Amino acid sequence: MLLLTGFSLGCLALIFVIVARDFWQYPVAKAFLAMLLSGSAFLLSPQIDPRYEWLAGDIMTMLPAFFWLVCQLAFTRRPRLLSIWGALAVYSFVAPAITRSFGANIESAGAAYIVGWQIPQYCEYLVILNGLWAIVAHWKDDLVESRRKFRAALLLTLGVTGLWVTISLNTGNGTSSTLLAVVALCSLTVGALLLKGREGVLFGVLQNNEVLPPVIVNSETKQQCELKQSVAKLDKVMDDEKFYRTEKLTLSMLAEEIGLPEYKTRALINQTFNYRNFNDYVNQLRIEEASERLISEPDTPIQNIALDVGYRTLSSFNRAFKEISDQTPTAFRQSKTSS
Repeated sequence: MLLLTGFSLGCLALIFVIVARDFWQYPVAKAFLAMLLSGSAFLLSPQIDPRYEWLAGDIMTMLPAFFWLVCQLAFTRRPRLLSIWGALAVYSFVAPAITRSFGANIESAGAAYIVGWQIPQYCEYLVILNGLWAIVAHWKDDLVESRRKFRAALLLTLGVTGLWVTISLNTGNGTSSTLLAVVALCSLTVGALLLKGREGVLFGVLQNNEVLPPVIVNSETKQQCELKQSVAKLDKVMDDEKFYRTEKLTLSMLAEEIGLPEYKTRALINQTFNYRNFNDYVNQLRIEEASERLISEPDTPIQNIALDVGYRTLSSFNRAFKEISDQTPTAFRQSKTSS
């Protein structure tokens, strides 16, 4: 057991040093480091002085919340941390920390035991599953295919392992040696993925975009002709025909419209316009048209403009407009018309 513990801690320490050295400035990297510390507390808990077992327990309990936070920061376009899921994540480790102060008499605390100990255990499962759902639900939003696959493999490995360990600890099933073996395997896999993956694909920095095959020769080749034709098709569909106005527009719908495979459409948008998220690309086009119409059509209701450019509701339009313009459509129109 000591051998497995030492091996796992060595892997986690190596990962921690690499991430802290190269990516400390990114929020997702800080959340990832916090998750590593929580996992280290689990490994060290059997060796810790009994006087500090409460501290190890509190740090261990934070693991599901940190995993959920990493998933939100790595995969969702606009992380909504102040949400019901964020509240459940905080509750899942704060309540047990308070309840643990009862010491050996936790189970005799009655309702406090249920509220502060049993319910948070179910919250741990829920926040881990929600983190895994964020990976699945937002996986295709990323326009860089290699980064999508890498992040999904990395976070699924962590999520499945975290769920397994959490369930085993909460239910009392599974031996210590089995859990340590699982954690050791996970640590080795995560370390291999981070070392093998291209720099920064999880933490927001990508050295090389996922692009169409590069052209080295000076003369115009077949690849260059195809690229020009693809760009022309995309411009025609999105700029001339205003295809971005389509409600619930997806990458597959756009790919079918311009007659390209989905992976080539994804790479084309990423290469030509430097977008790494399809929804950001579509929203930018919609908001640009809406901004022009807000100025040129001062008497047209904002809701009409929102529906015309492709939004189903005024609230979704307002949210997207403020994300891009840093002000509401009403404030934007008033500032432009008054000037």
